Amino acid sequence: MTRFRIAGLLLFLIALFRPLDGAAQNPSGLAVSGPHPRLLLPRGGERRIEAKIASDDFLRSIHEAILHQSGKYLKAPLLERTFEGSRMLAVSREALTRIYFLSYAWRMTGDDRYACRAEREMLNVCAFPDWNSSHFLDVSEMTMALAIGYDWLYDSLAESTRRTVAEAMFRLGIAEGVPETTSAPENCKWLKKKNNWNPVCNASMAFAAIAAYELDPELARRIIARSIRLVREIGIPEYAPDGNYPEGYTYWNYGTAYAVMLIDALEGVYGTSFGLADVPGFLRTPEYILQMSTQGLGCWAYADCTAQDPQSMKNSYPMFWFASRTGNPSLLWAEKQKIDDMIRSGAKSRMYRVRYLPSVMLWAAEKPFEGMTAPQQRLYVGQGTTPVAIMRNHFGGDDEIFAGLKGGSCGHNHSHMDIGSFVMYRGTKQWAKDLGIQDYYSLEKYGIELGDRSQYSSRWKALRLSSRVHNMMTFADSLQRVDARAKIVASGDREGFVYAVTDLSKADAAAVAAHRRGVAIVGDSYVVVRDEVTNGDREMPLRWAMLTPAEVRIVDDRTAELTLGDERLSMRVEGDGVQLGTWSTEPRHEYDEPNPGTVMVGFTATLAPGARTAYTVRLIPADAAGKAGDPIPALEKWNTR
Repeated sequence: MTRFRIAGLLLFLIALFRPLDGAAQNPSGLAVSGPHPRLLLPRGGERRIEAKIASDDFLRSIHEAILHQSGKYLKAPLLERTFEGSRMLAVSREALTRIYFLSYAWRMTGDDRYACRAEREMLNVCAFPDWNSSHFLDVSEMTMALAIGYDWLYDSLAESTRRTVAEAMFRLGIAEGVPETTSAPENCKWLKKKNNWNPVCNASMAFAAIAAYELDPELARRIIARSIRLVREIGIPEYAPDGNYPEGYTYWNYGTAYAVMLIDALEGVYGTSFGLADVPGFLRTPEYILQMSTQGLGCWAYADCTAQDPQSMKNSYPMFWFASRTGNPSLLWAEKQKIDDMIRSGAKSRMYRVRYLPSVMLWAAEKPFEGMTAPQQRLYVGQGTTPVAIMRNHFGGDDEIFAGLKGGSCGHNHSHMDIGSFVMYRGTKQWAKDLGIQDYYSLEKYGIELGDRSQYSSRWKALRLSSRVHNMMTFADSLQRVDARAKIVASGDREGFVYAVTDLSKADAAAVAAHRRGVAIVGDSYVVVRDEVTNGDREMPLRWAMLTPAEVRIVDDRTAELTLGDERLSMRVEGDGVQLGTWSTEPRHEYDEPNPGTVMVGFTATLAPGARTAYTVRLIPADAAGKAGDPIPALEKWNTR
């Protein structure tokens, strides 16, 4: 096998890998020694898992589910190299699921059927001509699958299998992620990415380098060093300073799972994470996911979120790692609610549809929920790349109010044109919602350039990604500026008033001179959305709209009544020249997915040249109707209310 030790490669790697701290200042300090298994669960670690199985019903159910699914894999057809559009990602992810599950099953039971089937799965994908390196996530997840299987099953694998798998990881995995040896230069674009690709790709390459270190120790050390540096200096800083993740709820789960797997692997092999776990914001990120979760298997589904409805919600399993790491079981409060809700609703099987499910058995404490208490924090503000504010009157109960206000940018990975959008829950009912993701291939096959987030990209023509179905004020249907970024400029939690304010002036600069929006929970009983706008020198039509699954009835020129099941909510509007109305969410183009059971409700108005105007919308649950009479002051006075 070619060992990739060419002068150009080494020069590139030396230039790429700037010094690291401690043992990693020189890649020679990253030597790997000792027997297999090396990754995540050392020999004898099975006893700790057995103790968890004996101590906790939830973890026992996870263990049993892995064994049950592994039994099904024994008879499943081998995977084929199939594509959806330009991606082979589904195949790589299924390979990871199968190999990780089967490897876990063998280690916990000693049943050679699992090891033999995992070996067949590994040899099968090693025979693929490539792992689709033009979409490097496909390579990464396949490489991770083989690294875990190679390491955990090492003692059971035939020598020929070890050689085949190790060479495949280096040839089809690692080599494709090195500019000097890749089959196409564009395959290495991920090296500069800050998004979820960063921890996913780097963790996978490091896992392969650690697992099959002996195949090429010099290259392996440099790949490990590169992974440490790129994740520490580019990937994990995206959580700073407050822990909120730029790509939202779904991609937090993806990127963070791989980040903590890398940390665990490094600490297991070297006794240190080389600072990865200490990057500012990282250990604060579980607070973000705890706050993002809502009752009834819900979450705030901004950006490309796949959990836009209870039927698609999954657990945020990296939270178990953070709870163990920080010694704070209360971080699992929302996860426990999800588990209980899934069991009650007959959707228990959804808890097990996670390809890294065996990691939960490694991350969780022996009694993960012991000592857990309900959260008390009513206001969460995260700045960083995509600023957000999350407000509550309290946690839990049918009268719990959840309100979110989003700042950020349209130009970031997986972002929608939704700067200034808000959402509102009460109990399990979502009155103002976000549609979340549209399947990528359903858009790409029509030529929509999802990776292009420039000002006039075709990306913004897709309905779900546009401002037309987000809970915003828009002006003459103009695009927000993709190079603008809105921060949370004010916030507070005072008795009877929890609020946040964002400045949208730069985002809406193409249409108006200034625009600020505030969202508040008033009197612990209803939500206020206030927009203050200064117009430019031309007449400007505007639309204030929110997307709702409720039935809507326009009562008069200031009031709409919304009904969800047996609950009602009143929308009351204050402002000059408003005209209430509703708008369809039906597809505009053949590539738009349908949005059944939803409608936009709000108002239109026209700004005179130079006008300075405020619009206040109150969203009042029926049982709070008598509590919404006090005037709402200007945003600049919210901090003194």
